[in-house]
Amino acid sequence: MKLNDKKKFCFIGLSIGSDSSNESGIAVIDRDLNLIKSDKAYQLSELKTIIANFSLLAPPENTIMCVDLPKNIMMLNGRWRIESKQTQVLTSNTIDPGKNPPWKKRYSDRGAELCNYFSALGMDVYRYNPYFTINVLRLNPPYRVRMPAGCKFLQSIIDEKLNIKGIPSNLLPLPVLLGLIGAFTGWKIATGEENVDYKQISAYKNMPVVSATRLNSSTQVI
Repeated sequence: MKLNDKKKFCFIGLSIGSDSSNESGIAVIDRDLNLIKSDKAYQLSELKTIIANFSLLAPPENTIMCVDLPKNIMMLNGRWRIESKQTQVLTSNTIDPGKNPPWKKRYSDRGAELCNYFSALGMDVYRYNPYFTINVLRLNPPYRVRMPAGCKFLQSIIDEKLNIKGIPSNLLPLPVLLGLIGAFTGWKIATGEENVDYKQISAYKNMPVVSATRLNSSTQVI
């Protein structure tokens, strides 16, 4: 990760739905924290087209893209889902330590093809967890984030604390707001100091998972 990379002037945040029935959101900001574009889609092919169109304005080598980690819809994360899963008699030869069943994985691979595609074009691509970053930056709404009141609060505090200019007054979809968190994280990678303004928190499929760790200098998290 490079410090204060002045060649980077386009930052894309991509929040991917867990499947094609859930919305995905995209947000694009420039180096001056102007919101250039926000949009939503259901198909990853639509997002690929939207991002590819930006190559006319910002070549891949001048772009940082942060793609979130969508939840694995097959994961057994509730008691009723565990109990409803069909079970079979366990025998010693049914246990294979080399296998990792899909229902044990926290994140899905949806969006990995997008990451690999744009990384091969020369774009700096990272993964991020928007809710982790929201917690770190203390942007948590006092309501459930998927409720209208929670979305409204999140949009208001993003507008106030992240200093992103051009956010519309109408309520943005939650995936777009989560995309703004990713775009801001990409901006921090290009303009901030590693382990101060941002840090790598893990890796997923050999790709670094990063998070912004503090706000702008005028509104730093203490």
